[in-house]
Amino acid sequence: MIRFGTSLLIVSLLLSISGCSIFSFSSDDDTNVLNMAKSLLKEQTDEHGEPKKVKLPVRVHYTFTRKPMIDEELLVEFEFISEEALPVLRFAVTTTDGLELTDNDIEPLYSKLSARQVIKSNIEVKPTSESKFYVNLFVVTEVGEDKKAKHIKIPIPIGDYFLSDDPPPRQ
Repeated sequence: MIRFGTSLLIVSLLLSISGCSIFSFSSDDDTNVLNMAKSLLKEQTDEHGEPKKVKLPVRVHYTFTRKPMIDEELLVEFEFISEEALPVLRFAVTTTDGLELTDNDIEPLYSKLSARQVIKSNIEVKPTSESKFYVNLFVVTEVGEDKKAKHIKIPIPIGDYFLSDDPPPRQ
């Protein structure tokens, strides 16, 4: 009987302190950055539903290693530069249909960045057909209670779409 009472006491104590960090089972990595970014982007609209121009305290640069081709992996190199000290910087990457994300070393969370800190990361994508595809990069910054998001669409045209958004059909 004493063992049952002791076990019950231990279980109830664990349940009562489950909010403490020792027993917390979620972390910042579990935060769904994509949903957070989409929610913030909805909030960052004007009265007509149009997106407001938002300046983030981070610059994003990207380059391609070569011309994109069907069924060949394409490396996209990113450079993220903080323009001021940033307590929290988050990223999410998606692609449109027809573009397979084969590798991604962009961390979903970076914290305590100093001003002018540079982060270099890469992704690899593989186009599966000829069309115009996009890599969608979602960036979320948090400075205190001020949270901002930006959606950057990186075009990846394949084949005839490399020269035109609406190429003529081939004979």
